[in-house]
Amino acid sequence: MTYHLRRIVTAACLVPTVLLAAACWSRESGEPAHEPAPAATGALSEGAATTRLGRPAPGGKAGLAETAPPDMVPQKGPVQAGEPLAGQALPTNQWWTSALTGPLEQPIWGRPLAIKNTGAGLGVSAAAPVASPKAVITPFQPALSAGGAISTVRVVGYGAFHVVLRAELRGGGTMEITMVQGSPLLYLDFGDATPSLTASAPITRTGATGPLAQLTIAGQRWDVLAQDGAGWQQKGDTLSVDRSGKGAIVVARVPDGADNAQWTAALTGAAGDPVIRTTSHMTHDGVTGTVTQSLRAERQSGRPAVWALLPHQQAGLVPGGGLEPMAGGYADSLGTLTVARGANVRIRVPMPGLITEPPAVPLSGAARAAVLADLDRDLADKPAAASGGSYFGLKELGRLATIAEVAKGVGALPQREAALRRLRTELVDWLTYGGPGDVRYLAYEKVWGGITAVPAEFGSGDYNDHHFQYGYLVRAAAVLAESDPAFLRDYGGAVDLVARDYSGTLSGDGAPGFPAFRAFNAYLGHSAASGFAPFADGNNQESSSEAVAAWEAVTRWGIVSRNARLTTYGITHYALEAATARRYWLGEQGRRPAGYAHTVAGIVWDAKIDYATWFDPKPESITGIQLLPLTFGSLYRGDPEKAAARSAELARDIGGAPRVWGDLFAADLAVADPGAARRLLTPELSREESTSRAMVRYWVELLATYGPPQPAVVADGPYGLAFGNADEPHLLAVNPTAAPRTVTFRRNGDVVAVVVVDPGQSIVRQP
Repeated sequence: MTYHLRRIVTAACLVPTVLLAAACWSRESGEPAHEPAPAATGALSEGAATTRLGRPAPGGKAGLAETAPPDMVPQKGPVQAGEPLAGQALPTNQWWTSALTGPLEQPIWGRPLAIKNTGAGLGVSAAAPVASPKAVITPFQPALSAGGAISTVRVVGYGAFHVVLRAELRGGGTMEITMVQGSPLLYLDFGDATPSLTASAPITRTGATGPLAQLTIAGQRWDVLAQDGAGWQQKGDTLSVDRSGKGAIVVARVPDGADNAQWTAALTGAAGDPVIRTTSHMTHDGVTGTVTQSLRAERQSGRPAVWALLPHQQAGLVPGGGLEPMAGGYADSLGTLTVARGANVRIRVPMPGLITEPPAVPLSGAARAAVLADLDRDLADKPAAASGGSYFGLKELGRLATIAEVAKGVGALPQREAALRRLRTELVDWLTYGGPGDVRYLAYEKVWGGITAVPAEFGSGDYNDHHFQYGYLVRAAAVLAESDPAFLRDYGGAVDLVARDYSGTLSGDGAPGFPAFRAFNAYLGHSAASGFAPFADGNNQESSSEAVAAWEAVTRWGIVSRNARLTTYGITHYALEAATARRYWLGEQGRRPAGYAHTVAGIVWDAKIDYATWFDPKPESITGIQLLPLTFGSLYRGDPEKAAARSAELARDIGGAPRVWGDLFAADLAVADPGAARRLLTPELSREESTSRAMVRYWVELLATYGPPQPAVVADGPYGLAFGNADEPHLLAVNPTAAPRTVTFRRNGDVVAVVVVDPGQSIVRQP
């Protein structure tokens, strides 16, 4: 931090704002005998928080190792963390995490701005993306370079979607950098140095002298603003502030098509008035079946911030609240960003199909026999991943859990008990540590603060893919704990820790252990998979469906462990992750940039989208990685028209039927055409090895019997879903809890039906 008095308030970004009460991670003593779901379920705030590093105790019969093997511990530490962050558990997987591990050698992408230490200074870019048939790539092309050569860069503060960096300048002095995701304004504060900017191309300058210099550089419009009372002097392509003691400036990329007067008014007074706190506040409303996210950016003066809104934010924008739309926008790999001004942005998305108990499906004799046969084959399979580590081993837990669920749904008690026995053995193995000879266990990682599942696969020792991997364990534990109270009592504390590792929730009681947030990014509305993001294109996420499944798991664990706030945390993140998965990965809404030849994206980065995967170039893999795991929580992909189009496009890209993972594509097709999907379920159908055969068949029969999900009728929580016709829907109510539950269904706010469900049961009704 600089020593200027006006900037000391930056420390406010470290005030705890993740306010999950201590009860959030303890089990309540019980439930009421009758438990109607409330109309609005809780409210959660997320921001920066001070959490000390320290090994947590799981309690019960579980155990954590002191450390993982040397080749499975993080290969990088937060060496660039500044003094204000010393000793804290710090976020990995964020858009700015690479700044903690190195001297800003890779760009940080904030949309629409990106910054990087270029060697000559802090490069600031806002280049437009370039589309090709298989990628939309945003190049880092700095228009301006600020401050001169940099010796070190430290992270000194952060929030839900902003970061504060402190650069030491080789020529003397410091530069404090405040970058906000979704802001076209970059706040710079120079200490003991004169603010200076050098353009990468000849400058065309317009406007009168004074604090605001309006520049055109390589066809882009940039505004640079000094503090009141100062101006700019120009020498060639370099600008510097003409008055000492005026160290704060703002660099802003002017929107294409901006209204000059409106934009200039929004920029007025911004120098020396940075964003000092960013938070995300989320609520679930059961009456409307929606989740609302409120993003807040607080400036030092309290004046409104300037926002660049992503396509999903534009689509779900809640009018009012003082948000003022502004003219113009920015090209982005995800679609055009629009501009607005205000302290808060509110986004509303549907809470889509999340079933937390196997649904009752009336099966014909032949269909039931086929499901039973599939269950037997599933249990007879020798899983290829039986000895797998943090990914393949935990995926096997997910497979066993879905086998147990389908067996319960079809009333196959022996198969269910067999699956649960195997599941319990596997889970207990993971959740206990038997000493140096143990081959599968959990360890606390004390450099960043998190859980490492050993053996660590796909770089998870560096915090890669934790939500992908650990979501399988948490969901499987929820399935087991519903029928096994002893498992919940003895090992529930360890499952809590695994959920905390990737969800980022805090106990709120000052207990040490985990950072404020890990995988999820509030501004983007989705998670990121790379722990340290050591890439020129920023962070990335491949499997949008595994990310959604991770929040399904948190929701289900919250329900089973009787933790209402954790349940709400899971619901809200599930809804947002599902909305962005459908839009940015599956391409179900909006348009891709012209030149990109596909609907689906395999990997979404901070700076690009790729028609690719990390492991295989086949179209089946690119689409299929967005469809696994198949669970009853996968019904957020319930639009028949979109599913049919996805199937047709895949056949076009392959030139025929899928060569691999045919079971996943049959299940996806069932949303649009369950009869055609049923005909695909032959012994020769190619399989995704961690997907239960019985689950695929039961899924197809569910949709064949009831029709696709019906979004016009909503249930008041993750306890129900409507199917089929909007006027006479089938109403599925489920209850994974230990007490009777009342589930209310509504259409446009009016009650359609009220269904009481016994513990551990599901009911289908028609109004």
